Amino acid sequence: MPAFSIQKKVYFYPFTLLYLAIYLASCGSDKPSPPKTKTISEKTTKSAKKTTGDASISGIVSFSGAVPKLKSIDMGSVVECQEQHSSEIISEALVLGPNNTIGNVIVQIKTGLPTDSKYDPPSKPAVLDQIGCIYTPHILAVQTGQIVKFKNSDKVPHNVHTLSEKNKAFNKSVNKDREIEYIYDQEEIFFVKCDIHPWMKSYVGVVSHPFFGVTQSDGKFEIKKLPPGKYTVEVWHERLGKKTKEIEIVEGQSAELNFTLTKS
Repeated sequence: MPAFSIQKKVYFYPFTLLYLAIYLASCGSDKPSPPKTKTISEKTTKSAKKTTGDASISGIVSFSGAVPKLKSIDMGSVVECQEQHSSEIISEALVLGPNNTIGNVIVQIKTGLPTDSKYDPPSKPAVLDQIGCIYTPHILAVQTGQIVKFKNSDKVPHNVHTLSEKNKAFNKSVNKDREIEYIYDQEEIFFVKCDIHPWMKSYVGVVSHPFFGVTQSDGKFEIKKLPPGKYTVEVWHERLGKKTKEIEIVEGQSAELNFTLTKS
């Protein structure tokens, strides 16, 4: 009997340890599992608004009404300026083409782009030069964050006097072959003048996206790489004011939108 009792105890003890280990392991499984990482679903990704596309809006800006007579510019008081021009110099306040199309009109998308969209500025600087005692170009449109160079390619000194309100204004002299660099971060259209030569006038338009342009004398514009959507397109002229139109475009569409401006 004693031998049997000892043998029973020997076999019973290992099984007890095994059951205890299993029990303790099962108690540890009560710990909560780590939370799953949330991922953006494929459906959500597809529904996000595109910031660019392959649609475009093009058109012509024309003038309607009696064409006003523009003043000629007298540079006689500054020989160095006058000698750079072989013919009469006409004000660029209203530049018309053969069919009364209008140049120097800023055309831009005013509303309709995704509100959270961001666009990198062009790496190439925009340039407003002073050539023959005239600002060139007369109308300059730039994107926020883009470098703007104010240059002087003349033999005579000039000063650049900006009258911006939302961006920092300045009034600085610019000697021959010199330039000033500025970056604008607020949308606005502002006047630029030279206090030394009062006939020198220009405008700079600052836009927060790349969907804009400035018309030449043929009045034509084209805004490319637009995503589909409903847009407000604005045209602005220094003398004829501004005008807007609504248009809705779909992916890949080349839409036409023309404007007619009159003197108020």
